[in-house]
Amino acid sequence: MIYELEKIDLITIDKTKPLELCLGISDDVQWEHHVEEHLLLLQEKMNNYVTYIINKGYLTKTNGREFESFSINIYFAEIPEERAISFLQSFQDILIGDGLPITITCEVVEPDYNQKEK
Repeated sequence: MIYELEKIDLITIDKTKPLELCLGISDDVQWEHHVEEHLLLLQEKMNNYVTYIINKGYLTKTNGREFESFSINIYFAEIPEERAISFLQSFQDILIGDGLPITITCEVVEPDYNQKEK
């Protein structure tokens, strides 16, 4: 969850891209109120993910496995504010400018409130 700034919400490896590590952010916060605070949360979470990648924090979770590229996938519960999209594009440009092989993608997913907890 986006409020858990130090936590990596999801780590996956796509079988079709075995040299890419995918990290996921779950953002279930609504955009209609407190947009600036939401953007700051998103920025801090993204910064923590980039630091996690740079510091190779994933090595303990992947049994020491190295990767050539990384993606940060953000799963929004609702369509993000236009400023969020602009921020993410700027963030991606900075990563590219810094030579970091990190791709940012976004997806809107509806939460499944009927799903039973295990």
